[in-house]
Formats: sequence, structure tokens, C-alpha cells
Amino acid sequence: MDGIACERPVVRVRRLLAEESAELGLTTLAGGAGLDREIFLPRIQKPGLALAGFLEYIHPGRVQILGQSEITFLEGLPGKKRQRVLADLCTRGVACFVITKGLVAPPELVAIAESCSVPVLVTRVVSSDLIEGISRLLEEWLAPRVTVHGVLVDVYGVGVLLLGDSGVGKSECALDLVVRGHRLVSDDSVEITRNGKLLNGSGPELSLYHMEIRGLGLINIKDLFGVAAVRRKKDVDLVIRLDQWQEGKEYDRLGLDERSYGILGLDVPFLEMPVAPGRNLAVLVEVASRNHLLRRQGYVPARELTERLRLQIEAGTPHET
Repeated sequence: MDGIACERPVVRVRRLLAEESAELGLTTLAGGAGLDREIFLPRIQKPGLALAGFLEYIHPGRVQILGQSEITFLEGLPGKKRQRVLADLCTRGVACFVITKGLVAPPELVAIAESCSVPVLVTRVVSSDLIEGISRLLEEWLAPRVTVHGVLVDVYGVGVLLLGDSGVGKSECALDLVVRGHRLVSDDSVEITRNGKLLNGSGPELSLYHMEIRGLGLINIKDLFGVAAVRRKKDVDLVIRLDQWQEGKEYDRLGLDERSYGILGLDVPFLEMPVAPGRNLAVLVEVASRNHLLRRQGYVPARELTERLRLQIEAGTPHET
């Protein structure tokens, strides 16, 4: 089954200075012209070996931490050597330098970083806490992500991503599920982020908790049904494609086929559900969610029936019709 590929997120140094990163306590000391440099990797680097001349250990696009040991080592170098080491370091594509514990930056670093437009940030936070804080933020920001046209709902604790052509009834199905006591995560646009082996779905901040229903227009699910009818995020556990009924098309009737849908390199259980007049989609999605929970526990009704039939055939006992 074709799936959804990754969009590489772009994280720039200036985001470390934004309100969402306020806990880091970072301010700009030098190289402000380079705040749009990209950070490619979430792992933080302490450039001790590089300062000693082993520049091949520097990884471009990473945040470089200068703590007590690095600053002390630089202060012990002769002036010209210190200037040469720092100049070489600034040409290796580092994203930025961060000086911790409120330490004083070497004047040579300030001058070279300013001329090379390499940001130098300072904080009073100690190195260990800063590394943990930046790493946590970068893991989230740099996680593979994609935006999908669909609807994400929480049904019995199962994150169900509804896909299908425009007008097939995804939003109406989701609204029916909300009325039946389930929760909306996002309508029309779902932002999916991969965190390890999990796919976390959420809605765009601008349209959070809103839903578009043809004939009604935009409605706010949180305002209409209360906070219990919505949730901010939910892991994507099951993908259901709503498909207009096509005469002659084969649909799975037994449930033996275990199909999957690829999202950001992970396979998610997948169902294709035909849409036709008289079919209660909300009830079918509820049953699909319950059945998914049973499958997680290893129980597959179609397999049980097939096994019973096999045993009867082997025993030569005709089964009841």
C-alpha cells in the first residue's frame, strides 16, 4: 500500500531564542546575522577534541556547547593559537555556540563569530541541564513530519485516521462519532510527527477543534460539545480509507488480509471501507476500533472461524449451515 513520505523540518538557530525555548535562558552575544543558520541534528556537541586540533570530529549543523572545561582550555592557549583554533572551528559549518554558566566568552570568539556570522549564545544554565533541554526540544522539532488531508479521531482510545476523497463524508462521520461520545483531534488537516516507533497526530493551531460541515459551515467542536469532545494530540493507530462504493470492486469480506499503510516509514494497520447509502459509517468505525483492540491482543475472529472449519474438516464432521 502506498503511503506518505516525510517532509524534512527546518529548524533555525533563532528558534532557540523564541518564547517556547524561554526555559533555556539564552541571549545573543555575537553573530546575530547568522541566526537563520540551520540546525540539522538534535545531538549536542562539546568541541573539546576540536579545540585540541582534531577538527574532523566537528559535525556541521550541530549546536556546540562551551562549558567550564572548554573555556578554561581556550584561556590556556597562546593568543595566536587560540585565534587560529576558533577561526578554523567557525568555518566547519557549526550551527551556533552556546556558552553556559554565565561564563565570559573569549574576545577572539566574539570577534571571529561576528565576522563569520556564527551565533554565539549565552546562558546561566549549567551545561548538563542545557544539553538536556536543547536536546529535548530539538528531538521534537527535528522529528520527521508530514501534513495529511484527512480527519483524526479518538475512538475507544484508538487513534483513527480517516482518509478519502473530498466530499466522501469524513467530517460527517467524525461529527457522528463526537455525538456518540468520542473525541475529535483534527478535521481536514492532520499534522503527523514520528517519534521513534510512534506516529503522533495533531491539528494546526489556526484551525484547532474546528470542523467544516457542508450545509452548516465551520463549527467549533469544543464550544458545542465541551472539552471532553476534543483532544490536542493522539497517536495514529489505525488508518481507514472511506471509498465510494464501486460496483464490481473487491472488498475484504473475511478480515484475514492484514493490510498496512505507510506513514513516515512506519506501517499502520489499514482498512478500506466502502461508502454507500444506508451504511452507518460511525458505527462501522466504532466496530473497526474495537476489532483493532482485539487484534492487538492476538484475537482475530476470521482466523478462529477458519481454524474451527479446518478442525471439523479434518475430523470429517459436517458443519452446521
